[in-house]
Amino acid sequence: MATFEHVLVPVDGSEAARRAAEHAIDLVSDTGGRVTALYVIDMGDADYVAVPSDIAETKKRIRKKGEELTAEIEELAAAEGVDCETAVVTGIADEAIVAYAEDNDVDLIAMGKHGKRDPDKPLVGNTARRVVQESSVPVHTV
Repeated sequence: MATFEHVLVPVDGSEAARRAAEHAIDLVSDTGGRVTALYVIDMGDADYVAVPSDIAETKKRIRKKGEELTAEIEELAAAEGVDCETAVVTGIADEAIVAYAEDNDVDLIAMGKHGKRDPDKPLVGNTARRVVQESSVPVHTV
């Protein structure tokens, strides 16, 4: 079995993302590797922005959500003795995931097949499909 030094785990609060994080932690737990939990702020996530002055508050709320979700993965990793970094970035999810992986010496992207936006897709959701297609880093969908 291949060993991985650095596994990127995109998180969105879905059960599939949590399973991918658990799998990533398991992959590196015996090798001394590390994981990075990544949340992408996509302003398309904003349910409603009434006026432009609300945009800053909405971004702040979404950033806080991302920090909470990545902190949950950090806690899971710590419980297994695995180093975990967290990152919250802004962008289009698939593009930001691929760019982060390529810019940060990631060996593997472990992500859920279906995120919050695609729970009923038969095989893989849109973001996972685009990451698989665009990434030069291997992608493991869970």
